[in-house]
Amino acid sequence: MTDPGRGVLWGVALVAAALFFVGLGHAPFVDPSEGMHAEIAREMAQRGEWVTPYFDGVRYFDKPPLLYWLMAAGFWLVGPSEWAARFWSALAAFGAVLLTARVGTILGSARFGLVAGLVLAANLEFFLFARYVKPDLVFVFFILLAFTGFILAYRGAGRWALLLCYAALGLAVIAKDILGAIGPAAIIALFFLLTRERQVRAQWVPWTGLGLFLAIAVPWYLAVEFHNRGSLWYTIVDNHILNFARQRVFPDEDLPLSPLEFLGVTAIGFFPWSLMVPSALARACRRPWETVEARIWLLLGLWSAAILAFFTVSPFKLPHYALPAFPALALLVAKLWDDVLDQAPGAPSARALLILPMLVLAGLAWLSFVAWRGEAWLPSGTLSLADVYTRNLAARGQAVPFPSYAELQPLLAKLALIFAAGCRGSDWACCSRSCWPFCRYRPKGSPFLPRAGRSRSWPNC
Repeated sequence: MTDPGRGVLWGVALVAAALFFVGLGHAPFVDPSEGMHAEIAREMAQRGEWVTPYFDGVRYFDKPPLLYWLMAAGFWLVGPSEWAARFWSALAAFGAVLLTARVGTILGSARFGLVAGLVLAANLEFFLFARYVKPDLVFVFFILLAFTGFILAYRGAGRWALLLCYAALGLAVIAKDILGAIGPAAIIALFFLLTRERQVRAQWVPWTGLGLFLAIAVPWYLAVEFHNRGSLWYTIVDNHILNFARQRVFPDEDLPLSPLEFLGVTAIGFFPWSLMVPSALARACRRPWETVEARIWLLLGLWSAAILAFFTVSPFKLPHYALPAFPALALLVAKLWDDVLDQAPGAPSARALLILPMLVLAGLAWLSFVAWRGEAWLPSGTLSLADVYTRNLAARGQAVPFPSYAELQPLLAKLALIFAAGCRGSDWACCSRSCWPFCRYRPKGSPFLPRAGRSRSWPNC
């Protein structure tokens, strides 16, 4: 029998490619963010200067160079364009979706991998940033690759998986943030503390791994400091440490969100799956953690909860700061639904799990009716909350060129109806007695086996 996991990856790949690549270059750049990043890469390719990035002739050290290197290479090959600039964000999103689906098939089943991959692909915030010139999804991909390497090593895959983890952390550092490796390392350290692992230093912090990480992460920072004295202080201290404490020496154009705004934007961005996150997190972190698989779910719970909690209490946060948690959240939601469909011990019923989504569905139906009548139903400023550029201009007392509700009303009415229909279709698919043909298939040797007496072949649910 052919491996159903391979078919799942092909199916997820088709959906992700359609979402992320189709029409990628049709819209012009969103200024200033997209245009600024694309211009830095264009000047890099034009100057042939691969160490010091420039924006309109001014040195730029706010972001590491990996995305600019990739875009500059693309501009050199096919010429500068919206499509060539956005391609790398879309490719990173595509890779993250496939990697999430693959991790799902390893940890559970083909059905599990399918749901996890589609949950990550089919949410608003991940979709938007996959079609946006920004280094965040390149960073997310390498963070996911690092955790994947660690999970494989923890399951006994061998030393190569642990080295993959260290290499991916090094690439994450030059993708967006020199402090980006501290977060995953802290989460893994907390994981070892909770599980009371022994010989952590000898087994999980090899000198070869540290050397590989340093060989990837450090050279550019040393080179840029050699050519531009003071750049490291600006990048690490002012742009990160002092920015976190809201004590920057240099002015910052970004206006941070409040804790409630950050949680609200994240919930909307990961909707409708965010409605199931509390149940999924509680189930993943529940004791006992006696098996390797149970501990891996604890790690995924810590990964997502730590990111959300840290930025909620952080003085400085922007709407996209929760994106690194999305792959773990997708796996947790898929695990919850997998347990529900298999009626695993302690899992809620499908009916109980769908109460909140059905209430939200009813609310969406009501909002679509109100929007169809042409009435405004959102408080002033709600639509522009996630638009960082609009909020920054408003904070400086400048005009806010955000479309009015009257201009957006036809679009909102159609989106509300489409979203309501999609939610209803998802509910039906999850509760249908004739769901996916491989819904109860479990690969040989999988730790998540069907209940006794069920067929391991391919019957209907």
